[in-house]
Amino acid sequence: MRSLHMRHYTRFVIISRWALWGLIGIMVLAIIWVASSNTGGDGGRLVFSNVTKNEHMQNVMEQPRYQGMDQHNQPFTVIADRAIQKDKDTVELQNIRAEMSQNNGDWLALNSGKGELNLQTKKIKLEQQVNMFYDGGYEFRTSEAHVDIDKGRAQGDTHIEGQGPAGTLEADSFIIEDRGKVIKFNGSVRMKLYP
Repeated sequence: MRSLHMRHYTRFVIISRWALWGLIGIMVLAIIWVASSNTGGDGGRLVFSNVTKNEHMQNVMEQPRYQGMDQHNQPFTVIADRAIQKDKDTVELQNIRAEMSQNNGDWLALNSGKGELNLQTKKIKLEQQVNMFYDGGYEFRTSEAHVDIDKGRAQGDTHIEGQGPAGTLEADSFIIEDRGKVIKFNGSVRMKLYP
């Protein structure tokens, strides 16, 4: 009688173990499916590798990556070392790298020490050593920039300086339109052209 009871118990343990592994497998597949279908109606996708809570009970994401298409179906990517979710639409980013590509292969890249991304409007405010790089060898530096990813537009009301194949430039403010096709410098503009 005792051995029959032990056999039933052993069988129960084996079946329970396999059922537990099956449940874990289903949960992993569900997480992968949810992550892969994490897209909004605008085609933007926020991907992150690790989420924790800080002392203010805000979501903290390590290595977040925000990808999508702008209004002209041209791709963009925003990557950061860390993100803190301030509300459902706003994410505070640290050590940002952003890139916008055009269908013809031209690109615009930006990086900065910190910034704030609105996932709904696709607008990002960059601060702390903002660097902008353009296809063709142009580089500009400023302390702050407001970027509209969807329109491929950036602007800043702070001092900007930079250089390119033609020479160097300094100005009081700037506007970049159409992903770098049009660049306007305002205020006291100083240029030095290479011979």
